[in-house]
Amino acid sequence: MSIRKIPFQRREYLPEKNLSCTTTYDENRLEDPQVTEHLKALRETLLTDRGLHDRAAKAFVSFVRAYSKHDASYIFRIKDLDLVGVAKSFGLLRLPRMPELKDVALESWEDALVDWDTYSYGDKAQEARRVAKSTAEKSRNEEQLLRVTRAEKKKANTAWSAQTQRKAAKDLRKEKRLRKKKWLQSQAQAQATSGLPSGSSLKRGREEETVSSEDDGDADTWDELAREERMAKKVKKGVINQKVFDAEFGIELS
Repeated sequence: MSIRKIPFQRREYLPEKNLSCTTTYDENRLEDPQVTEHLKALRETLLTDRGLHDRAAKAFVSFVRAYSKHDASYIFRIKDLDLVGVAKSFGLLRLPRMPELKDVALESWEDALVDWDTYSYGDKAQEARRVAKSTAEKSRNEEQLLRVTRAEKKKANTAWSAQTQRKAAKDLRKEKRLRKKKWLQSQAQAQATSGLPSGSSLKRGREEETVSSEDDGDADTWDELAREERMAKKVKKGVINQKVFDAEFGIELS
């Protein structure tokens, strides 16, 4: 009203025992104690039928929306409206979710203690629909939780399996390198005892591997070991990734 320069003066709230309106309005005055009493009575009535609370909530939302969209917005200013007080006047058990309440101070508001799972409608058909909907929703939530749990467990098992197989492949390569080292040492000893010159070709040494049946399969893995070592160096340098290395040597990761 002051924006439109309309003469207007707020007056003090009229108490029960003093009907004088000579004092000016005090914004810091305490809430009337009767508000709590009336709110309690309204809530007791609403608790008898969930349908009553639904209608009260819809009425509150409609009132606030109408107030905020009124053509005379210079008079009906939503930011100056005590929305918590309005909600109490409707006896609401809890505040609805709406954008108008986003920045409202809720220090003076307290939700009623209600078990919303058992809070029922007075109409039997409506209550049956509510129970069926609630049961279906709970079932969907349980199924979703079970799927999430299974997915997380599968992910953890997959990671563990991949790590285990990589470790096994690494141990196998280490074992092959040790066998190769032992084979080379045995060949060097054989050359020393046979009197062969130290510069003898490695190919000739391979031809003599038939002397020991234990070394028969080792020579065939030389090229493979050398290739593995080269590929392993490329993995360390980042030239290729671990998946390419595993695929190259037949390491299947589930």
